[in-house]
Amino acid sequence: MRRTWTIVLLLPTLAFASDAHQRHRDYVPDKKAAERIGEAVLIGKYGDERVNLERPLLVDDSNKDYWIVQMAPRKNGMPAIGGGPAVWINKHSGCLQVMEHMK
Repeated sequence: MRRTWTIVLLLPTLAFASDAHQRHRDYVPDKKAAERIGEAVLIGKYGDERVNLERPLLVDDSNKDYWIVQMAPRKNGMPAIGGGPAVWINKHSGCLQVMEHMK
């Protein structure tokens, strides 16, 4: 009898937990949030002066799981894609990885 009550009491809890997991929103839902996070990380690592020289930051969402926020090194006064430091930000968890040099 005691097992039956335990099972009856736990079933709603388990159902609610799985439902909450399915409704989880991404921690980094849009380009603006990704850019702010990436900017903060890049300034912390490389300093305000270098990040300001390589603005605007390039934000790419072509990967379904990651935002890629990259500093734009200049070639002939124009921003160049690739070659600069970047931050990969997981859209779902907010975890990140800093890359020293993007191809």
